[in-house]
Amino acid sequence: MSAAPKPNMTKSVEMFSRCKKSIAGGESSYARLRSGIELCLDHTAGSRMWDVDGNEYIDYCLGFGPLIFGHNPQDIIKAVVDQITTKGYHFSFPHELDHKVGEAMQRLIPGVDKIRFTCSGTESTMAAMRLARAYTGKEKIIKFEGAYHGWSDVHLYSVHPSLIQASGRYNAPNAMADSTGIPKAFGESLIIQPFNDIKIIEQTIRQRQHEIAGVLIEPAMANCGIVPPRDGYLQELRALTEKYGVALIFDEVMTGFRIAAGGAQEYWGVTPDICTYAKAIGAGFPVACFGGTDEFMDVEARNEVYHGGTYTASPLTLAAADAVLQRIERDKDTMYPELTRLSEKLADGLVAAARDNGFNAIWQGVGPLLQIFFGKDDSKVDRLYNYREILNWVDEELYSEWHQEMQYRGVYLFPSQYERLFMSTAHTDQDIEDTIAIAQESFKAVAEQRAK
Repeated sequence: MSAAPKPNMTKSVEMFSRCKKSIAGGESSYARLRSGIELCLDHTAGSRMWDVDGNEYIDYCLGFGPLIFGHNPQDIIKAVVDQITTKGYHFSFPHELDHKVGEAMQRLIPGVDKIRFTCSGTESTMAAMRLARAYTGKEKIIKFEGAYHGWSDVHLYSVHPSLIQASGRYNAPNAMADSTGIPKAFGESLIIQPFNDIKIIEQTIRQRQHEIAGVLIEPAMANCGIVPPRDGYLQELRALTEKYGVALIFDEVMTGFRIAAGGAQEYWGVTPDICTYAKAIGAGFPVACFGGTDEFMDVEARNEVYHGGTYTASPLTLAAADAVLQRIERDKDTMYPELTRLSEKLADGLVAAARDNGFNAIWQGVGPLLQIFFGKDDSKVDRLYNYREILNWVDEELYSEWHQEMQYRGVYLFPSQYERLFMSTAHTDQDIEDTIAIAQESFKAVAEQRAK
């Protein structure tokens, strides 16, 4: 099986070149594109997208995560169109959708007594950190190496640190900024820990409880592939934070409404003090929120801690959120089992295709969140538990070669081994079977190229 020829991307190349003349870097975020095969989109529908050259892709990126119902779900679009054409799209005052969406969040999420709306996951985690500090009167926040909580100065540390030693026993890491332009002082407010090691974090909290305001955690890490928690880890962390008077913050931007209607709180049966949501709540519209128990959120209600924003609780985005949550409440008993079934079928098929062609591979996931990892050698692992284990084991070059073959053959995946695949309700068994067949062709092509 020879390598797939590069599809015609003439118009994408021309459009991206034009974008770069007015948009710094050609795009307004990070990691969306892979150098050399940048694509520009024309339209999307369901599980598919089409670039400006007419190339069609089965999409497992899904707008970087929000599109739980796939591209252009008509019921969500109708709700938004009805709102903006009959009532308006911007108020900056309380309105009916405030309480409708708020009450749905209360019904669905075990640990939510009250919420506040924001416009992005980054804003939500920033607000949650500030709230934890305000409530406890302490300043330091624990975050985990390899975890991404947004791009702001207050938490863009040790996401994918490039200077760590990728071998040997885990040593306590330093807070390492993931961008230039971030003052060192922000790193001094953070304590970086390894994910999934309860002994280390217990020692840290016990010794430094007097200065730790909160623990900010993705219940399942989702920005170095997917790393689920060890059995009992979240429960033990909850007990530790309660014992030592430290706020537990669940960043559910990835897991919220994706792995269960009640997110990680429902899935693992653990209730944090504060939680954050974005992405799936709006099915592609820019709405997010943070919430928690009355005890914590009453600090917000009393205006003891500052939070605001002109576009928070926009009627346009809350119309989308209202439609999303209505659909989730209606379909949750069948929707999540089906998403998990399709995801596991895809993951098992991708790993089997890799192994059929001589590549060492495993997959990890939670419900409709998953990633396939390729080993650098023949060493066998059943599971990877934190960022450093992933860094030690995975073959980024192989992933890159496979990714290119998949994209050339019409399957769009994240360009990085450290991201993940998403499943939507728009994906079908035929999509999965086509993807697995394309993966077989792609792995065979990579194997043959490597053999030359």
